[in-house]
Amino acid sequence: MGIAGTQSGPPAWRLLLDYVRPHRWALLAGALLSLVTGGTGLLLPLVARGLIDDLSHDRTITGALLAMSALVVANAAVGALGSYVLRRTAESVVLGARRALSSYLLRLRISAVDRSEPGDLMARITSDTTLLREVTTDSLVGLGTEGLILVATVVMMGLVDPVLLAVTLGVIVGAGIVLSVIVPRINRASRQAQDAIGVMGASLERILGALRTVKASGAEDREERTLHAAAEESWRQSIRAAKWAAAAGNTAGLSMQIAFITVLAVGGARVATGAIDVGTLVAFLLYVFYLMQPIQQVVGAITQYQTGVAALSRIQEALRLPAEPPSLPAQ
Repeated sequence: MGIAGTQSGPPAWRLLLDYVRPHRWALLAGALLSLVTGGTGLLLPLVARGLIDDLSHDRTITGALLAMSALVVANAAVGALGSYVLRRTAESVVLGARRALSSYLLRLRISAVDRSEPGDLMARITSDTTLLREVTTDSLVGLGTEGLILVATVVMMGLVDPVLLAVTLGVIVGAGIVLSVIVPRINRASRQAQDAIGVMGASLERILGALRTVKASGAEDREERTLHAAAEESWRQSIRAAKWAAAAGNTAGLSMQIAFITVLAVGGARVATGAIDVGTLVAFLLYVFYLMQPIQQVVGAITQYQTGVAALSRIQEALRLPAEPPSLPAQ
C-alpha cells in the first residue's frame, strides 16, 4: 500500500513560497547580501581596465590596487555572511516543514493510516523535507539573485563591447536549448528515487515490526532481497538524476569555455584592427570569467528545483490524507 499521487494541487513554486513566507525577511537579507557580493565582483573588471590604462600611460597604480584589494576583501566578507544567513534560513524552513507535517500526521484518521505505509510516511517527514534546504537557498534565492547578477553582468559586457557580447550570447543561447531537454529528465528521476526511498522505509518498518515472525519462519533472506531491491532502485534513479544534473552542469561549463575561446579570438582580431584596446579586451574576458558563476548557479538552481518539486509533491500527498481537525488546547 502507498499514497496515491493522482490529485492535483497548487504549483510547486507557490507551495515553496508558503513554506518560506514565515522566514521572508531573513531570506531577503541573505538575498541582498548575495547581491552586494555580486555587485562588488562586477566592479573588479572595470578597476582592472583602469589599472591597465594607468600602466599604459605611466600613471600611478596605487589607487587602483587599493580599490581592487578593498573589493576583494568586501566580496569575501559579505559573501560569507550572506551564505550563513541563507543556510540558517534554509534550516529554519526545513524545521517548519517537519513541524507542520509531523503535527498533521499525528491527526491522521485510522483509515488513512491503514491505507498507507508508515515507513513511507517516515521518509516523507525525514528525507523529503531535507530536500527543502537546497531548494530554498539554491533554487528560490539562487535563481533570483544569480539571475539578477547574470543580467547585470550582461549589461556591463554590453557597455564594454557590444560585438563581443553578441558572440557570447550566441554560445549561451545554444547551451540553453540543450538544457531545456535535460531539465525535465532530472525531475522524473528525482521523484522516482524519492519514491524508492519511501518503499524501502515502508519495507523496513514492516520487517522490524514483525521481526520475531520473520526469524521464526526463516524469511530473513527473502526480506533482505526486498530491502536490497528497493535500495538498488533508489540508487538507480539517483544515478539517473546525477547523470542528467552532471550533463546540465557540464553543458553550462562547456558553453562558457567556448565563449571564452571565441571572445579571445574575435577580441584579439578587434585589438589588431584598433577597434578596441587591450584594456577593454581584458575587462571583457574578466566578465566572461565572472559570467561562469551566475550561469552555473542558475543551472544548479533549476536542477535543484526539479529535485525539490519531487519532494514537495510527496509532502503534499501526505498532507492531503484524511485527518482529524486540530484539537483545542487543554484549559
